Amino acid sequence: FFMSENHQNQKEKIVTIATGGLCLALAEVLSIIPLYKMPQGGTVTPASMLPIILFALCFGPGWGIAIAFIFSLLQLYEGYLMVPIQVILDYTLAFSVLGLAGFFGPTRQERKGITNLLDRLKMISLPKMVLATILVIAARLTCHVVSGVVFFAEYAPAGQNVWIYSFLYNGSFLGVEAVITVFVLTAIVAATKKSKKMPIL
Repeated sequence: FFMSENHQNQKEKIVTIATGGLCLALAEVLSIIPLYKMPQGGTVTPASMLPIILFALCFGPGWGIAIAFIFSLLQLYEGYLMVPIQVILDYTLAFSVLGLAGFFGPTRQERKGITNLLDRLKMISLPKMVLATILVIAARLTCHVVSGVVFFAEYAPAGQNVWIYSFLYNGSFLGVEAVITVFVLTAIVAATKKSKKMPIL
């Protein structure tokens, strides 16, 4: 029994690391394909956050945050860097929060022994996945808004509230990104439903 349990844990770890690497690679490739670039930083991409979100949903918040943190470091390569706090807000924290989507996935006990990632995703309803996606992107938006208020207030038009300016600026590209991400997520779920019926609620 103990040998079987240990073997299962080892298998889970291998699957987690391998899948994490693949999701990171895919997310990074998608992140360097800009659909639109904002003048003071911020890019609309073809759902570059989705691989990280899906990974977190499949493997939980612990691994999700770890992989999201690594993804945040990769984003520094072509980032708009000023001071350490701004880097933390706009990159380290902003991308690491994507891993919080793992709280909406199956628990460790529920996904135990299930190595097929599609089977893990089928344990989560589409509304729950969409909610997780929207909430973590909203969390990322919050980080950017605070950074905008603290470090980019000079770009706000004269007489405009800096909080409103920062929200509108960051929300303009992240809002589009959120729509793209939810659309692609829905398409993926629709494709997986062909093999097995997914939960509705």
